[in-house]
Amino acid sequence: MTLDAVVAGNRLLHYLALMLVFGSSVFLWKIAAPGLRVQTDRRLTLITRVAALLALLTALAGLPLQASEIVGSWQAAVDPAVLQKLLRTAIGQTWLFRMLPALLLLALSMLRQPGRLRGVVIGSGVLLASLALSGHAAMDQGMRGFLHGANHAVHLLCGGAWLGSLLPVLLCLRLLADPVARGDASLTLRRFSNAGHVAVAGVLLSGAINTMLVLGRWPTDWSSPYQLLLSLKILLTAAMVGLAILNRYVFVPRMKSAAPAAIASIRRSTLIEICLGMAILALVSVFGMLEPA
Repeated sequence: MTLDAVVAGNRLLHYLALMLVFGSSVFLWKIAAPGLRVQTDRRLTLITRVAALLALLTALAGLPLQASEIVGSWQAAVDPAVLQKLLRTAIGQTWLFRMLPALLLLALSMLRQPGRLRGVVIGSGVLLASLALSGHAAMDQGMRGFLHGANHAVHLLCGGAWLGSLLPVLLCLRLLADPVARGDASLTLRRFSNAGHVAVAGVLLSGAINTMLVLGRWPTDWSSPYQLLLSLKILLTAAMVGLAILNRYVFVPRMKSAAPAAIASIRRSTLIEICLGMAILALVSVFGMLEPA
């Protein structure tokens, strides 16, 4: 396996873990009906703990892998001299800054109190937004750099809220078959539908601004690997938006007259959304390492 593949794989796992923790915690904290929160939280506890641990481990691996990538040798990952030099750079300082919320996130995820959700949302949100410090937005300086970084952070948070919420949505769909939980599950799905509009709009708007800030135009030169992969990301995002619209305005209204078929359709399209979201993160993990040209 090549060094670039390992770096991209580590980035992908980090994105997936963080977005799962952030999105599912936002869902439980602000969207889930009170009567459903504890039950859904219990089902997601192990998954979010594993994801928080994975987020920490992949964050820890980030600096050694970056050292290897810069030097072009695996040995740089364990070379104290190289790592010390890298720690004195902006890359190293960003890595150190991100370690605190990563450790805090893991600690909070291990707690059992329901009140921990706010802390988990904040910890995972800070860690997710801090990815903007080391992306293409970090190339800009001054006010433009600040605005670019802030916009990228919004893009990450909206994407995490959207993609990370899809797993608890699947759990809520299963609870629609439970006469006791059906009312709370329906309320939760309506809340998610409304909040989803904000998250999707945020992803699209901030994504368009990011593209303009990085390239200054739409990615139409497919001879450039960066622009080709970015175009694929835009295409897959459009497909996710299409599925979300289909769920909200076609399948959800059908739940009143043909509930089982509508629920099955929503479940299928949600699973496809998750797969598309993972494919998007895989693309980002690769073209985020490329020179934007």
